[in-house]
Amino acid sequence: PCSRFFNRLITPGSSRVYASMHRQFGSADRLPRWIDKNQHIAIVGGGLAGLSVAYQLLKKTKGEIQLTIIDKARPGEGGASSVAGGLLHPFSPRGKLIHMGMEGLESSARLIDIAQQFQPGCVLRDRLYRVALSDENVKQLMSTANTYPELASWLGPEDIEKLCGARSFGGLVLTGGCKVIHVSSYLKGLWEACRDISSNNAQWILEKQDDAIDWKERLSGFDTVVLAAGSGMFQDYILRQDAEDFPAEMVRGQSIEMNVPESYEHKNEAVLCGKYIAPMIEKKLILIGATHEYKTQAMSEQEVWDELKDRSYELSPDLWDFGRASRITSGYRVQSKRGKYGRMPIVGRSCGDIHDDAWLCTGLSSRGLIYHGIFGDLLTDSIVAGDENAMLERNAELLWWKKR
Repeated sequence: PCSRFFNRLITPGSSRVYASMHRQFGSADRLPRWIDKNQHIAIVGGGLAGLSVAYQLLKKTKGEIQLTIIDKARPGEGGASSVAGGLLHPFSPRGKLIHMGMEGLESSARLIDIAQQFQPGCVLRDRLYRVALSDENVKQLMSTANTYPELASWLGPEDIEKLCGARSFGGLVLTGGCKVIHVSSYLKGLWEACRDISSNNAQWILEKQDDAIDWKERLSGFDTVVLAAGSGMFQDYILRQDAEDFPAEMVRGQSIEMNVPESYEHKNEAVLCGKYIAPMIEKKLILIGATHEYKTQAMSEQEVWDELKDRSYELSPDLWDFGRASRITSGYRVQSKRGKYGRMPIVGRSCGDIHDDAWLCTGLSSRGLIYHGIFGDLLTDSIVAGDENAMLERNAELLWWKKR
C-alpha cells in the first residue's frame, strides 16, 4: 500500500520524481469493466497529453461519456505544451528513427487534421530542415535520406542556404507528414473538436494553483481520473503519496522569441540541429530554443542568450546579428529515464491513494508532439476496457516503467 508522503517541491536536478503508485495491477474490487455512457472522467492537465486522451476517449465512446478537463489555464495558454517549438518529425538528433516514430507521426497527423477544422492556421509549415554542421552529421543524415526517402531528402550546402538560410555542410528537408505546428492554436483546435464530438458537453474547469487543495477530495466525485498534467502534477502536489521511485525527472526549458527587423528578409523556415529555429504565427517573430536545464537555479536571461546563440548561430547568423529578443519563454517538462527504447512516455494505471481508478499519461518531455497522439490512443484502449493489459496487445513494452 502507499504509505510515504513527499513534502518537497520537485525541481530540476532531482534524480527521481516520486509518485503515487505500486507495481500491482490493482485490487480485487477494480476488475476490468467496459466503460459506459454515464461514466464521468476527469483529466488533470489540458496540454498535449491531456487533450489527446480527451479526444480519443470521446471518440471511442461516441461522445457519450461525461468528460471534464481540469487545468490552471485556458486551452493553449499554459504549461510547457503551449510554448513548445512545434516541430513534428520522427527522428533523433543523429537522424535515427525513434521508437514508434512512424506510428507517432501518423497518429499525431490525424489529430492535427481534426484540429485544423477548427483552427485552420495551426499548421505553419509542411516541411522543416535538419542541417549538418560536421562531416559526421553529413554521414548520419545522408543515411537517413537513403533509408527513409518518403520523409527525408538530402540537399547540398548551397540549396540549404538558399531555402532556409542556414550555413551548413548540407542537410535534409523533412516532408511526408513532418510539419511545423503552432502548438497553442493546435491545442485550442483540439479542445474545440472535443466540444464538438461531445455535443458541447465536455467541460473545462480552471483550477487555481493552491498547495492547500486536497486533490483526493477534489477528484472523489469522478469515476475515473487521468493524470496528464506533466510537471504540474508534482509542482502542485497533485501526487503526494509515493510507494516507489518514479523513473522521471524535471527539466526546465527556456526559449527566445526573436523580433525580426523590418529590413531583414528572413527565410522564416524551421531549422534544427540540436537547437532549433522555428517560425511563429506572428510573421516577424522567430522562436529559438531550447535550453535543457537540470539545476534548481534557472539560467539568467544572458546565460540563455549565450547558450542558444552558441548552439544555433550557424542556423541563422543574420537573425542573431540583427534580431532583438522580444521575450524569453520558460516551461518545465517531465522527462522519463532512459530505457530499452530511449526516453519513452509513462502510461498506465496509477494505484495510489489519490483515486481508486487513476491513470497516468506523462513523461512525453521534448517529444510531446510526436508521441501525444499514439500514446493517448494506446492508453485510452485500456481506460475504455478498464484493463491495463488492453494496451499491451498493441505494444508489450508500454509498462517498462513498472519493471525497473
